This record gives sequence, C-alpha cells and structure tokens, in this order.
Amino acid sequence: MSDAGNNADSNADQLPLVDVPRRLYPVSASKINSWLDCPRAFWFRYVQKVRVDGRWAHLSMGNSIHAALKDWWELPREDRTPQRGAELVGKTWQVEGFKDAAQSEHWRSIAAEMVSDYLHDVDPDCEPLSCERSLGARTTEITINTRIDRIDLVDSTDGTEECVIVDYKTGKSVPSTDDVRGSLALAFYATAVQQSLRKPCVEVALHHIPSGTVVSWRHDQAALDRHLRRAEQIADEMRSAEDSWSGRDVSVSADELRDEIFPARPGALCGYCDFREQCEAGQARAERRDPWAGLPSTMDS
Repeated sequence: MSDAGNNADSNADQLPLVDVPRRLYPVSASKINSWLDCPRAFWFRYVQKVRVDGRWAHLSMGNSIHAALKDWWELPREDRTPQRGAELVGKTWQVEGFKDAAQSEHWRSIAAEMVSDYLHDVDPDCEPLSCERSLGARTTEITINTRIDRIDLVDSTDGTEECVIVDYKTGKSVPSTDDVRGSLALAFYATAVQQSLRKPCVEVALHHIPSGTVVSWRHDQAALDRHLRRAEQIADEMRSAEDSWSGRDVSVSADELRDEIFPARPGALCGYCDFREQCEAGQARAERRDPWAGLPSTMDS
C-alpha cells in the first residue's frame, strides 16, 4: 500500500467521534393517552399500525358537531344564527355506527338542538383567529402534533392581544376545572400557538356542547413547562418500548416479548376498544359493546 493510503487510514483513525443527535420523538395528546390507558392498544395502533374497521356512533356525532361549528364561523356575519348552526349539523351529519336510520335521525335532531342552544351564548362578532387549525411545537426531546378546534384572539389586561384555546367536548361528562388545568392536550395546544404563531397563549377552555358549560383555566408558563416535561418523560417510555421491540431477539417468542413490553391493561373500556377482538385480555375483561353504546345517554364518562 502507498504512503498516501497509509496516511489516509491514519488520519481517519484520528477523526474525533461525533455524537449523532437523538431524533425528536413525535407525539400527540391522543398518542400519549393511548400509552397511558393501555400499552397493548398502543402497540396495535402505533407500532403495528393495525387498520381499524367500523365506526362508533358517538364519534360520528362528535365529528359532525365539530364540523358544523367550524362551518358556522365561515358563514357571512349575517348568517351566523343558532338556527343556521342546527342546519349545518344536518349537512355535516355522519351515519356510521348508528343502529339504523331511525336512531341516526333521532340523534341528528338532538345534536342540532345542542348546537343551536350552545350558539345562543356565542357572540358571532367575535371572529376566531382560526378554526380546526393544525399546529406543531417541539422541545429538545419531542415534536408535538396538534389540531385545535378554535383559537380566539382577545385583548389582554395590559392592552396587547393574546390567544385563547377553545376545545369542544360532546360527551356526557361535564368538564371540571381540574379537567382543564390537568389536560395535556390543552397544554400542547397553548404551546403550539406560542411556538408556531408567535403569540402569547396561556388561557385554555373546554366548551361542553350538550350542557353549554364553559370551563376555563389560565396557566402560567411554569405550569405549561411542567406539562411538557411530563410529556417528555412519557415519550421516553414509549420510545424505549418501541426500540426494544424493533431490536428484539428473534429467538425470543414475539408474543412473550410483546406481553412484556406492551402489556395489556384490562379495564371497563375494553368493550369499546377497537382492538378487543385481537386481545385475549380485553375479551376476558368485557363484552363487546354495540357501536352506538357510547352515545351520551349511556356514556359512563
């Protein structure tokens, strides 16, 4: 080998080692909650990416109400009436998951009344900054994906403008102050507005459409940061589990390793789980619920 070749090898040996930055782990509030609720369901949804067939009626109703409220704000000012909101529910209505056409129509009528009653207390002149807005944020450990129902722009006490997060809820349970203060999703939304829109945002609110209840909370920045640190800790667990699965020893039974890394966490909600038919623990814990069982009149939470 020539001297030039020897020198090249020698120089290569002397190159400093460079730490490759660890990739930021992508999260959303629903992804984190899936992990906390049941690692096995997380494995099906986010690791195996199992396609879910079928639909739940309560989700169809909730999606329809969200879409109607978004469309309402896009109407000309003179058309923003409670009655138009009720009519929009009919246009956005989704029928998947209902027992039959009669049940679907019954709940469409109820949903339209809910939206009309809610809009009676909404000022149509208070134009939102955005509706159904997808925004991102990041820390040194995670990237955060969000989709925000509504972002209001208001005057703060010092005369400047700030953003307020509005999140619609359509379930039976009326939210409490603790629900708002402790919501990781709402903390994510405020952080995403701060980072992506470069606007102050510390106030968050849940608007419960069935009851018309509005519950707000004003965070300080330290509280938002605590939510982010907690999310990073949970994300580290999720990342470690995924890494252990992808780097698993092929000589070890996949089912045994899955049970160890992504254990099932059976509970009352197993009957509503999209993966119950593929999970022995879920089948043993609860009977399969009908697709319309989660409608507000029978919803437990």
